[in-house]
Amino acid sequence: MAKVMLLSPPYIDLYGQLSNAAGKYFPLGLGYIASFLRRYGNHDVQIFEPEAQFLTYRDLEILIREYQPDVVGLTCSTPNYFRAIKLATIARANSHAKIIIGGVHASAIPEFIIKQHDDLIDCVVIGEGEQTMLEVVNAYENNNNLNGITGILYRDQTETVRTADRPFIENMDSLPFPARDLIDQSLFTPNLHNARHRNCVTLLTSRGCPFNCSFCASRIVSGKKYRMHSAEYVLEEMQMLKTDYHARQLLITDDTFTINHERLEKICRGMIDRKLHLDWFCFSQVNVVNREILLMMKKAGCYNIGFGIESVDETILKKLGKSIKPEQALKTVKLARNIGMKTQAFYIFGTPGETKQQMEETIRFSKKVGSTLAFFNVLVPYPGTRDFQHFFADTPLDQIDWEKFVAIGEQCTLTNANLSADEIEALMARANLQYYLNPKRIVDLLFHIRTFYELSNYIKGGISLLRQILTWFKS
Repeated sequence: MAKVMLLSPPYIDLYGQLSNAAGKYFPLGLGYIASFLRRYGNHDVQIFEPEAQFLTYRDLEILIREYQPDVVGLTCSTPNYFRAIKLATIARANSHAKIIIGGVHASAIPEFIIKQHDDLIDCVVIGEGEQTMLEVVNAYENNNNLNGITGILYRDQTETVRTADRPFIENMDSLPFPARDLIDQSLFTPNLHNARHRNCVTLLTSRGCPFNCSFCASRIVSGKKYRMHSAEYVLEEMQMLKTDYHARQLLITDDTFTINHERLEKICRGMIDRKLHLDWFCFSQVNVVNREILLMMKKAGCYNIGFGIESVDETILKKLGKSIKPEQALKTVKLARNIGMKTQAFYIFGTPGETKQQMEETIRFSKKVGSTLAFFNVLVPYPGTRDFQHFFADTPLDQIDWEKFVAIGEQCTLTNANLSADEIEALMARANLQYYLNPKRIVDLLFHIRTFYELSNYIKGGISLLRQILTWFKS
């Protein structure tokens, strides 16, 4: 039995003025790995999420020194990559553990990470981590070579070895539920704009996305093929979350929860039959739902749905890889609004070749769409995406400030877009002001509020957004 410590690096402060509105979420990826290691390897596992648990780097140093793990596993996205390296440094200085890093950023540029930090990182897990981590931990425990394990990049004395890609997990139900018991779930809170109840839990019911968005990095880990937990698995997890963790609200974090209508119907009918009475949010595409599906979802507790609309310009949509039409966005959001659902729409500025006029047309279009909430974000070209190749193909990786790669952050990372960073930030500020300083929009927002907790969070979130707008204008 190996002692494994899994760490999620901090990140919330990277949101700048919007950090007060950001949620603290249980790291589901580490949760799945922890439960997999416990069930199929009988390993002793700990998870730490420092922001939710109010742990400083000094606290983590003490925890590592006391626990003396055999393996330290780190996950990281692009903006908190440097923090993951800092945790690796702490682990190296205070233990004899093998240090493994994974996640979307590590999976996108594993060779660069090993080359830059060959004194810290022993192994990079590329893609899905459950089976790979189990095999790597077992190998380290038994002092075996890693060369027979697929899906990794590792140091072997003086050389770096990359093994064959690991096939994606097909039987999703073979994964045990995430090990939420390893961290007090009451410490986690959703983003303020999604917070209706204090007892809110995140849930992932599928992996992989068949769409082809140029900016999406999640496929680097999960692939393009849409793979699902069965409806029965999902319902059992939901029941467990309500019974064991007293959940009142679910945030379903699938890239697109609504693709498979047969499974979606089974889940919705199961929620109704079991009388779960859970409020829930999910993401969808505007071209994969209709009135009947939305009504069924609402009856099952879906009060809030988010759509990636991105732009009104069809040329820009094509560049983004979005196979939707602006008319579909108008129709679908209107359908959801008319049946009483809260709606969220997401827009992107800074697509390669996008002009100021096209961005301004999208701002005008967002008002026609009239979603309850609208989010205007600058394009973030994450490594491993087509957009990264456009914006950073000629930039040495060691000269990139990864901490600026924040979807809703203070600074635009684009250096060779049609508009300057300052112009894009000013457009985002103006878009938010025009959208929310509208009495009709405010009334619509108030109409969807059901709890005092939700109201107080909207007030806090509004203040954070206002501060962010002022920051953009100052820059």
